[in-house]
Amino acid sequence: MKGKFMDFSIKAQANNESELYIYGVIGRDEDPKGFISQLKSIKSETLHVHINSPGGDLFAGHVIYGIIKNFKGKKVTYIDGLAASAASIIAMAGDKVVMPKNTLLMIHNASTMVYGDSQEFAKTAGTLEKMNATMQAVYHEKTGIAHEEIAAMMNNETWFTADEALKLGFVDTIVDDIKLDSHYEVNGNLILNGIDFGNVYAEKIKKLLPQHATTTPVANILSKEGAQAMLTVEALQKDHPEIYATVFEAGKLAGVADGVKAERGRIKAIEDIGINGHEKLITEAKYTNGITVEALAMQILAAEKSQKSAFIDNRQTDANDLNGITANGQPDAKSQEAEFLAVFDGEKNA
Repeated sequence: MKGKFMDFSIKAQANNESELYIYGVIGRDEDPKGFISQLKSIKSETLHVHINSPGGDLFAGHVIYGIIKNFKGKKVTYIDGLAASAASIIAMAGDKVVMPKNTLLMIHNASTMVYGDSQEFAKTAGTLEKMNATMQAVYHEKTGIAHEEIAAMMNNETWFTADEALKLGFVDTIVDDIKLDSHYEVNGNLILNGIDFGNVYAEKIKKLLPQHATTTPVANILSKEGAQAMLTVEALQKDHPEIYATVFEAGKLAGVADGVKAERGRIKAIEDIGINGHEKLITEAKYTNGITVEALAMQILAAEKSQKSAFIDNRQTDANDLNGITANGQPDAKSQEAEFLAVFDGEKNA
């Protein structure tokens, strides 16, 4: 089943204007025709694009950038929290880029994960360089900054406040702070206007935007007017101890079940290795030290290497023992035959 091209919403507004919201991670479907057709169906004279995204798939970012750039009406892009990586490319599509004082823009090099030999790595490196060049072209077109300077910014993963972005030409207008619902969860993840940005950017945002550095209790965050506050664990334990005890016990049982399932999976994975000659290591892994199947595989590999090394050493020792034997010291065929017949006759007479 295909994944979403991206999370977006298009809202038709009065005065012949429409709004496009691009929130969350930017993804790429095999066929983004749905998004393209919806955007092309907009007949408004002005399109307002609101962005709050940590980035995502660069190719998808370029597709969205191109579609917005080619929109026949007026395009205004807004940074509603953070426009990072591929999302910063989309922001550049606006005829006018608007950035509130309490938001951030970030640019950096393209990255990916690769598996293969040295040729595959070299090929991937070349592809990444080309992808970086496409981003540099977009930023250069918007700012007029030389490609070399933009490349240096991307190499260093540069973060811009609104003032810095305006000075360099990445945005056209700065507006007053917008209302941002932001908090940090217990695991350190940043939630900004309802979007989970994870913890990768958390420390950087704390440093650049101190107003978002404090951890706001989740219970005080309302997603919309009139919404009910979320109940914290502490409040549940204090005000509803019976419910808390029930939930806690259910959690313990679920944890035990998950643990049993995981252990059974570990044992089965170890048994599936099925390599003869290492029964002791396998038994210890299953019942004694509780190591993972990956760790066991490394132990077996080390044992195999040790056995091979010992075998080679033994062969060398045997070869050295033969070095002192000369041709004259070898028994001839006739004496070997006589010795065999003598033994054979003795066995017959026994």
